Amino acid sequence: MRIRSKRRLAAARFGLLFAFLLLWELVTGGFGLGLLLFEPLILPAPSVILRSIVEYGQSGLLLFDVRATLTAAFLGLVLGVFGGAAFGVMLGYWRAGAQLLEPAMVAINSLPRITVAPLLILWFGLGMTSQVVLSLFTVFFVIFWNTYLGIKTVDPELLRVVKVMGGSRLEVGRMVVLPTVVSWIFAALRTAVSFALSGAVVAEFVGSTRGLGYRMTFAAGLLNTPRVFAIMTILGVVSVVLVRGAERIERRALRWRPDEQLA
Repeated sequence: MRIRSKRRLAAARFGLLFAFLLLWELVTGGFGLGLLLFEPLILPAPSVILRSIVEYGQSGLLLFDVRATLTAAFLGLVLGVFGGAAFGVMLGYWRAGAQLLEPAMVAINSLPRITVAPLLILWFGLGMTSQVVLSLFTVFFVIFWNTYLGIKTVDPELLRVVKVMGGSRLEVGRMVVLPTVVSWIFAALRTAVSFALSGAVVAEFVGSTRGLGYRMTFAAGLLNTPRVFAIMTILGVVSVVLVRGAERIERRALRWRPDEQLA
């Protein structure tokens, strides 16, 4: 049964989350009941994690680290979207180049991002540049493949109709190819946003002196499990906010499409 009311859906989601947190608090020794199924070093209670978030914020490091991570993610996202879209359009039109380069693109895209990070650290050092490049690298292929496949899925009959009606190559691209490609790019935007954040955090894991990923690695080294969970929680909230923002941009940009296509 589908929940149609947005308020009911939001209430159901909140209720499910609240029940989950209550159960989590209970099995980790909360409420003074003495029920401890998990050691704090393995799974701290939500109340302890919340306290760690507050301490993190009061230390002044939270905003500094969030700003560093989001800056790298944003730059990587913008460069990756424009670079991936441009390269996708180029290979979509250049058939010989697509036949030549497609296997290489598949091979490079198959590389786990964590394996690329150490190489980028060697090339660009421990600064912001390596984080931006890894974030760009992660986003680039998401946008590239969607753009490239979007061009390949353009209806040939529609192309022929526009050409028969006297449409130039530029008009065919503007009236037929561009709307299709834009739809595919925006469809990938939600994934690209989360990938951009993941790329920046992974780069901070490998080598950085700031950012949420660096702070998480530092906390793990000190066996500060509550701080690790606190940073995971912060990353989760930031990811949800960014993805929701991408969804709003997508809906506004593609208002001409039926609602069910945007679901």
